[in-house]
Amino acid sequence: MTGRGRGVIVAAMLVTLSAVACGGGGDGAPAAGTSTSIPRTSTTTGRSVPATTSGASTSSTVQTADESWTLPAPVAREVVVTNGTTFTVVGGLDATKFSTTAIVNVDPASGAARPAGTLAEAVHDAAGARSGDRILVFGGGGPSENGTADVQAVAADGTTTKVGALPGPRSDHVAARVGDDIFVFSGYDGSTIVPDIVRTTDGTTFTKVGALPVPVRYPAVAVVGKVVYLFGGVSDSARGIDTATIQRFDPATGKVDTVGQLPASLSHASAVVLGGQVYLLGGYVDNTRLSAQILRFDPTNAAVTPAGTLPAPVSDAAAVVVGGRGYLVGGQGTDRAPRATVTVITPAR
Repeated sequence: MTGRGRGVIVAAMLVTLSAVACGGGGDGAPAAGTSTSIPRTSTTTGRSVPATTSGASTSSTVQTADESWTLPAPVAREVVVTNGTTFTVVGGLDATKFSTTAIVNVDPASGAARPAGTLAEAVHDAAGARSGDRILVFGGGGPSENGTADVQAVAADGTTTKVGALPGPRSDHVAARVGDDIFVFSGYDGSTIVPDIVRTTDGTTFTKVGALPVPVRYPAVAVVGKVVYLFGGVSDSARGIDTATIQRFDPATGKVDTVGQLPASLSHASAVVLGGQVYLLGGYVDNTRLSAQILRFDPTNAAVTPAGTLPAPVSDAAAVVVGGRGYLVGGQGTDRAPRATVTVITPAR
C-alpha cells in the first residue's frame, strides 16, 4: 500500500449479520510488516491535519462519550469483531506504527481486556469477519510492499492458522457477512484499486460475484437487513481523490448499484447500525480534513443527515455494535498516532 497512510476498519452487526472492514481515505496507505514502520509520502509530509466538525448538528440524534476505560494499548487500522457480548481486537498498527500480531478480547460492559492469542502474520489494513467460532482475517498490509493475500483463521482458543488466500494481494478493503456468506469488497493490490467483490464461506475458496461501479479503498461498510452498503472511500490513489458515492450490494441478486451521494467526499470513516439506521463516524472530509462528524444514512430513502459529533476528530478506527450500543475502537487523531480510546455511541432519547 502506498500514499497518505490512513486506514479504517469498520464493523456493523445485526444478530447473525455482520460487517467488518479495514480501510481509510485520501490517497491510500503504505504497507507495514512486522519490522516495517509507516513512512509518510510527499502528499502529506510536513502538512498539518486540520480538524473539522463539518456536517455536525446541534440537535444530535445520537449521543457519544469516551468510555472511562481504555484499550490495553493504542491501536489503529485493526480488525474488530463481536460475538454478541464482547469484541475482539485483531492486529492493526501499534503505538510505534508497526503492524502487530496482538489479539485482545474486550468486555465493553466493564472494560476488562485480556490477551487472546497472536496472529501468525502481523497485518494492518486487513478485513475480517466472524465465521462460526472463528475469526477470519483477510489480507492486509504486511512485509510485502503489495500486502498479503493470506487468510488467517483465529480459533476460539487463540490459535491462528493460514487457511487460504484471496485471489491476489489485497489491503485497504472491507468485508461483510450476510448469513453464512462473507463478501470481500475492493481494496488495493499494490498497484491499483481492485473493483472485485468475492464471496467465501470458509476463507479457503473464493468466487467472484460482482464488481463495484466505483472501486474504492478505505470505505465505510454496513449491513442492513441482507444488503451491504459502502460509503465513500479513496477512488483515485494517484491523485489522492476520495468519493462521496454510496454503493449498495444485494447478495440475493448480485446487483451492485449507486444509491446516493454523501454531502462531501468521505474516507477513513467507520460505521455502525443502530435501530436500522447507519451512522457514519469521523473520517476525512473533502480528502484532507479530519472530522468529528456523525452522519445518519436512512436506507429506506437513502437520505443522509447530520446526527451529532464525536468527542474528537478520528479516523482509521474500528466500529462494532454490542448490546444495542456502538463502539468506536482506537483509530488515529489529529496527531495521527494510534489511540487507546473507546467511544460509545447510543441513540438519543
